[in-house]
Amino acid sequence: MNPVNMAEILVVNGIGIILMVFLLFTRIENIEKRFAGDIIFDTMIWITIIGCSLEILTFVIDGRTFPFSRVLSYLTNSLCFIGTCSVGFLWCLYVDFRIFNNAGRVCRRAKVLALPLILDIVLNIVNLSGCGIIFTVSEENVYQRGSLVLVVYVILFFFFIYSIWLVEYSRKSGIHISFLPVYYFVIPCMVGTIVQGLCYGITVGWTSVAVAFLFVYVETQSRNAFMDELSGLYNRRYMDCILSQMKRNTRNVIYGLMIDVNNFKNINDVYGHSKGDDAIRNIGRILMNSVPDNGTVIRYAGDEFIILLRTDDEKTVRDTIQRVEKNAETFNDLHTEPYVISFAIGYSRLDVSSGDVEKFLSAMDEKMYEAKRRHYQEVAVDRRKNRNNDKI
Repeated sequence: MNPVNMAEILVVNGIGIILMVFLLFTRIENIEKRFAGDIIFDTMIWITIIGCSLEILTFVIDGRTFPFSRVLSYLTNSLCFIGTCSVGFLWCLYVDFRIFNNAGRVCRRAKVLALPLILDIVLNIVNLSGCGIIFTVSEENVYQRGSLVLVVYVILFFFFIYSIWLVEYSRKSGIHISFLPVYYFVIPCMVGTIVQGLCYGITVGWTSVAVAFLFVYVETQSRNAFMDELSGLYNRRYMDCILSQMKRNTRNVIYGLMIDVNNFKNINDVYGHSKGDDAIRNIGRILMNSVPDNGTVIRYAGDEFIILLRTDDEKTVRDTIQRVEKNAETFNDLHTEPYVISFAIGYSRLDVSSGDVEKFLSAMDEKMYEAKRRHYQEVAVDRRKNRNNDKI
């Protein structure tokens, strides 16, 4: 049996479990609506609780022989390795969602980021045959690391480094303010992984993940003032911060789209405010899935929204408008709700080096109302045509 301190293992991993259970219950009490980011974060918490529990079990049974003890050792250790990389994978998706606030983008990125995780899973499944590429379990039920165990650590560190790169990339290429404390998570996890990797018997890996999640949660709570809870979009305060940040770089060119929901008051009046809130949530999803990586969506006020695009290409703006309209049509064609969603959209360009933000917003607003007047004129014409057809 490997010389390990079981008391230390129980205490350290027990602390990790307690921290995660506390965090899970705190989130349940404080979050009314769960968006994609919340689901990902809670999933990581559950995996960490399971990981801490499995790690305790692996050391309890290590070196002890009883019926199916080797099978249990193989399964628990394999699940620990898979769980570790799964947390890294989900962390990257969580960072992506917190920055870009786009569930569609997260799904697309997940298909690519899943490849290293699939490799980890395949290696662990193959290892169950007893080939010992990741780890072996002797006839005496003693665990020992294998020749390719380093591959698992490389995959995990790839996820950590990717999340850091993503934050830096978003700062330079898009209209995003990174208020996600990525280093609060990555540094404790890296330190814990390295220590446990170098010193068998010191179990700080999963507990360091638990501590990192607590750091991230505490830090992000004070920054949730940038979010609109109903729509899941960023709010006007976030937009003000973006425009203020853009002013520091005079090379920036921004296009803004002002979006107003047609007949939104009618949704509230006819179907009630509960359906009105539901419509705002659906609008948030439509807009989030319509913006490119260099854009961000903001709930400006009530039923008015703004998309900011960091681009000097007007075609990108027109393409974005087409995606918004197409996604709204797709939603309406599903007939899952009694109301329909359509938008009046106007856009304008802001040259940060010489532009006036108030003028920029006013120009968007004016063009949006022009589109809204055209919409109501078209509706009036259609009604007259229908009345005439009824008379005939």
